[in-house]
Amino acid sequence: MKRMQGISLSTGLAKGVAVVLGYELQRTITLPNPDQSESISRAHVSVECDRMDDALERSKRDLQDLKAVASDNPSIASAIELVSVHAAMAGEIASLVKDRISNDLVGVEEALNSVIVQTANRLTQIDSDYLRERETDVRDIGQRMMRHLLGLTPTNLADLPRDVIIVARELVPSDAIALANSGLIGIVTQIGGNLGHTAIIARSLGIPAVSGISNVTQQIASGMTLLIDGEMGIVVAEPSEDQKSDFDARTVQAKRLSNATDAMNTGPCHTHDGIEITLYGNVGLSADLDQVLRRGLAGVGLFRTEFLYLQSKRRPDAEAQRRLYAKMSKQLGDRPLVIRTFDLGGDKLPPFLSLDDNVDSSNLSLRGLRFSLAERHLLRAQLTAIIAVAQEADVRILFPMVIGGDDFARAIAMVDEIAEECNALKRPQIGAMIETPAALFCLDEIFELADFVAIGTNDLTQYLLAADRELSAESEQVTAMHPAVLRAIHQVVVAARRWNCPVCVCGEEASEVDFAELLIGLGVRELSISASRSGKLRAAISRVDSTAACALAQRAQECHSPQEVRSLWSAECRGTHRAEPKSRSSHVARTCS
Repeated sequence: MKRMQGISLSTGLAKGVAVVLGYELQRTITLPNPDQSESISRAHVSVECDRMDDALERSKRDLQDLKAVASDNPSIASAIELVSVHAAMAGEIASLVKDRISNDLVGVEEALNSVIVQTANRLTQIDSDYLRERETDVRDIGQRMMRHLLGLTPTNLADLPRDVIIVARELVPSDAIALANSGLIGIVTQIGGNLGHTAIIARSLGIPAVSGISNVTQQIASGMTLLIDGEMGIVVAEPSEDQKSDFDARTVQAKRLSNATDAMNTGPCHTHDGIEITLYGNVGLSADLDQVLRRGLAGVGLFRTEFLYLQSKRRPDAEAQRRLYAKMSKQLGDRPLVIRTFDLGGDKLPPFLSLDDNVDSSNLSLRGLRFSLAERHLLRAQLTAIIAVAQEADVRILFPMVIGGDDFARAIAMVDEIAEECNALKRPQIGAMIETPAALFCLDEIFELADFVAIGTNDLTQYLLAADRELSAESEQVTAMHPAVLRAIHQVVVAARRWNCPVCVCGEEASEVDFAELLIGLGVRELSISASRSGKLRAAISRVDSTAACALAQRAQECHSPQEVRSLWSAECRGTHRAEPKSRSSHVARTCS
C-alpha cells in the first residue's frame, strides 16, 4: 500500500485500475539537438514551409475530430471553445515557424521546437495563474504538429477499457477531451492547476482529479488498483482489502448523499426555521455555467470577465463580448447574470496591455475600478456590450474594488452616457464590490448610488489582514473567519439594511459550511459560490437555525483569532458548553435580521 498526498482539482471518490501515460517515456517527442542541427539552403525554405503547412492541416483535422467528440458529449460541450482556440493558436504558431525557417534557414522541426519553447517560457514568466496554465496549451499544440512532422501515431485514448484511472506526469487539454467518451473515472497527475483545462473538464464530467504528486508515473504502474479521494487530494495505490471495503462503503454513502442533495436542487434554499437563502453561482469560464443550471442555482452572482481578457492577444471588442453575454443570458433564461467588469491591473495584466507601448505605465499599478476608469476605451467597449444585452435579459453590472462614492459615481456616469448614446430604453442594475478597507469608510456614499452590493471576501481578507496573496493560502491566520473580517462584513450588512439594498457575499469561502452559517448569522441572505459545492452547502443550510446562527455570529465577532472562531463553531455543532471569549461588545453591533 502506498498513500500519496496531492492537491484536489475535482472532488469525488473513485476506485479503479491505473493506466499510466508516461509522457517522459512514450509521448515525448525527441527533437534534434540544436547544437548539432544543420542550416538549410535558401532554395530548401519552401519545402520546409510546405511540410509545416501539411502538419498544420493534419493537426486541424485532428482538432475537428476532437470537436465532434465534445459536441456529442453535453458534459464537455464547453470544450468546443478550447478546440477552436487550439486551431487558431496552431495557425499562429505555424506562421511563426515559417518565419523562423525563412529568417534563420533552419529545418521545420528545429524551428517548431524553438517557437514552442520560447512561447511556453514567456507564458510561464507572466504573473498570472491563468496565463501560466495556458503554457500547457502551447505545448499540446506543438506536440501534435511535431507528431505529424515525424510521422508518429498518438495513442488512441478513446479505446481505453472501462473504469480506468489515468495517471500521467501531465494531461494535456486535447487528451482530456479525447478521454471524455472513454471509461475514465479519475485522473492523477504530477502537473496541473485548478485553472487548467484538465481540472475544468474533470469537474464538468464529475470525476475526481488529483494533481501535485511528485514522480507519479514512477510511483504508480499500469494495472495497480487505485483509490482517489478528490476532496482530500489523496491517492492510495494497491490498497489492502480492508481499505477497499471501507472505501466502497464511503462511496455508497457519498452516492446516497449526492442523490439526496440533488433532489434538493430545485426550488429555494431555506434554513431549518424557514429563512430563505438565495444561492447563485460564481462563473469564470463558460463550463461553469452548465454547473449553475444543473445544480439549480438562482443565477450567476459573479461572472469574472477578466479571464476573457487574460487569454486574449488583442483588445476584446464590444460586438464579440455582446455575443458572449447574449449567449450566456439566453442559456440562463429568466435567471440573472451579474457581470463583474474586468478586474485587471497590478498582477493581472493581459498580453495586449503588457506589450502595448502606448499604455500609460502609471496606470498598470492600479487595480479594479480605478484601473478600468484609466483604461476608459476598454471599459466603454465592455459596458456597451452589457447594456445592449440588458435590453432583453436580466443582466446586471458589478464594478470591482470600489473605493468610494467618487470612483463609483464616475463609473455610473459612463454607463448613463453609453446608454444615452445607444438609445437604450433600460439601464441595467449597477452594483459595487465591497472588498477594500477604503470602501468600509465610504459605505453610505456607495449605498446611496448602488442598486445592490457584493462583498468580495477574498480581496477584503487580503487587504484587511495585510496578507501576501501568494502565501495566504498557507496561513491559518489569513482567512475570512478572522474576527476583523466578520466585523467588516457585519458592518456592510447593517449599512445595506439601513439603505434597503440587497447584499451578496461572493468570495469562495462562502461555500464553506462553517463560514456560510456565520454569514447567515451576520444577516447575509444571498451567497454566490462555486456551483460544484452547492449541493453540500444547500444540505447544510437546511439544518441551520438562523436565531442560533445570529447568536453564534455575535460571539464570533468578539473572538481574538480565527482559531477561536472555529473552536466556537465546533463547540456549537457538538452542543457542548464553551466559555465565551472576553467581551469587546463596545464595537460589535448587536443587530441581526
